[in-house]
Amino acid sequence: MKVMDVLQVQNLNAGYMFKKKKVWAVRNVSLNVGKEDFLGIAGESGCGKTTLVMAILRLLKSPGFVESGKVIFDGVDLYQLSKEELDRLRWKQFSYVPQSSMNSLNPVLNIRDQMMDVILRHRSMTKQEALQLIVDMLQLVGIPPERVKSYPHQLSGGMRQRVVIAMSLLLSPKLVIFDEPTTALDVVVQRSIIEKIFELQLQKRFSAIFVTHDISLLFEITKHLAIMYAGEIVEYGPTREVYEEPLHPYTVGLIESLPSIYGELKEYKSIPGRLPDLSQSIAGCSFYERCRSRMDVCRLEHPGLKEVKPGRWVACHLY
Repeated sequence: MKVMDVLQVQNLNAGYMFKKKKVWAVRNVSLNVGKEDFLGIAGESGCGKTTLVMAILRLLKSPGFVESGKVIFDGVDLYQLSKEELDRLRWKQFSYVPQSSMNSLNPVLNIRDQMMDVILRHRSMTKQEALQLIVDMLQLVGIPPERVKSYPHQLSGGMRQRVVIAMSLLLSPKLVIFDEPTTALDVVVQRSIIEKIFELQLQKRFSAIFVTHDISLLFEITKHLAIMYAGEIVEYGPTREVYEEPLHPYTVGLIESLPSIYGELKEYKSIPGRLPDLSQSIAGCSFYERCRSRMDVCRLEHPGLKEVKPGRWVACHLY
């Protein structure tokens, strides 16, 4: 583990158990997040992105399970900690903004009380000091102080999303994981939330992981990009390099499927086929059936993730 790494995931395997059948949603994933890094994880729905971040944070509940691997945060293996030790790290050292986070607020408590609970559980502060911190943080995400006593149903979807983001940053954690935080919002509000997250990451200097199926968002805000397919990381590298020179055929397909905002749209491009059955053993490349560049070796041998250029990793027999 490098000195500057905040998070290191080593050979993580996780999935779900259904009627004595294991579905491997995360397969042998390894990745690092450096200090003040902004990592994007992209891939189509069902590829294991949410399962990965839930497993990283030890939030995966039954029927989910973690089979093997290590998650090292700031030098500490999270899977070696007791529940009490882990609870002391949450919010203070790392936080999580879940999918549909705007619906995760308690409907019978106002915003002040919900945020106050987070602070008083983890910090020795007076209620007046905590209230000032809440007001400051809400203003930071663009919510006026007078809304502090509002209940979730009195706020718009975009404002509720901003409240959850403010809560995740209350105790200045070193790492914040955003799991598709804009999925349920309209495109205009999405844009304002994305810009606010990018602005806050630069201002607060926390490390971040941003998970989404919309790869175009990640090209704008992230420093590094990991492409996930069928539970695996198939490509990793600096975001600009991945965009300008994608290596894995799946990454190429994702970029080609983005509609151009210039000129006349002649045809929609897509990746044919669908994800493989993750409950079955996959001998060769998991992308074999959908790949335009497949070779005989791809059907027989599984390509491991390897560094083919400085900082560029890909799991493909073409390299």
